[in-house]
Amino acid sequence: MGQLLQCRAPRLYNDRPNPIFDRRGAKHLINWGCSHGNIRVDHIINGFDSVACAGNKLATFQKLKDVEDVRIPEFTTDRSVADDWLRKDGVAVVARTKLNGHSGAGIVLVSDKDGEIPEAPLYVKYVKKEKEFRVHVAFGEVIDVQQKRKRKDLPEDFITNFQVRNHSTGWVYCREDILLPDETEGMAIAAVRTLGLDFGAVDLIYNAKRNEVFVLEVNTAPGLEGSTVDKYAAAFVKEIRK
Repeated sequence: MGQLLQCRAPRLYNDRPNPIFDRRGAKHLINWGCSHGNIRVDHIINGFDSVACAGNKLATFQKLKDVEDVRIPEFTTDRSVADDWLRKDGVAVVARTKLNGHSGAGIVLVSDKDGEIPEAPLYVKYVKKEKEFRVHVAFGEVIDVQQKRKRKDLPEDFITNFQVRNHSTGWVYCREDILLPDETEGMAIAAVRTLGLDFGAVDLIYNAKRNEVFVLEVNTAPGLEGSTVDKYAAAFVKEIRK
């Protein structure tokens, strides 16, 4: 469930779910991941329709597929096409059984040619990755960059999943010593703009063999901690005070 932050200087009010705000001085509302609402304010930062599109993996890919400045993995909704990728081309398939899943929910990776591809609304050609990044964009500018790296505190017998990378499989976001491929920031900005968002955290991967960056998704309610919180706050304050 997303959150709605009502801006009535100098304070922020947080209410949920699906609140109806009155107009007692409120002019701006920061929509943190809500795909619908009945709101009466002058300016909603991240509109509901755009958040709904970004939250749907298939809708996101359909929106981004023909954008010149954005590269995404090949995808299909046809199970037989995905089956050909696996058995004829020898390419692993990522079946997305949930279009609105997060933190790896609904992801089924099929890499064995004899494996069974499940029924799913979206299939994506797996792209091998050397690095994975999260680029935070707000109002047309990159405000923070993170890179997924293997956790240092993992026990010796922990089996790290290098294909599906999240906290439960041994990965965390870091921000030290990051070297971004050249097109990464521009691609992240273009993805957020194309989806009609004011801000978003763009997940991208880098394939070293092909020297290419791919957009995987755009998060409209990313988890925040540390200096990232301050960077978002500064971006919102700057926009609201224009």
